[in-house]
Amino acid sequence: LIDVPVRSGQRIYAPQCDLIVTSHVSAGAELIADGNIHVYGMMRGRALAGASGDREAQIFCTHLTAELVSIAGVYWLSDKIPAEFYGKAARLRLADNALTVQPLN
Repeated sequence: LIDVPVRSGQRIYAPQCDLIVTSHVSAGAELIADGNIHVYGMMRGRALAGASGDREAQIFCTHLTAELVSIAGVYWLSDKIPAEFYGKAARLRLADNALTVQPLN
């Protein structure tokens, strides 16, 4: 559990578990987890869930503005995030070997 802002240049890795951040993640920061990633704040950096190959891992954000999101090596850069989800609460997961995003209500 990380409850302070994650700043540009910082890299946080959560081996064999989920990563929960209850603050903002700045552009240039990197979150890596073998499990799920939860960000309860602005997500501007990079989020890589399922880093050890877990295709069931997911990413949950309250404000999705990430530079990059990745699950088990399948990734989107910020320009691939659908506009209707940009800056919104969202859940990302893999379906049929492709990233999908849906609202987080």
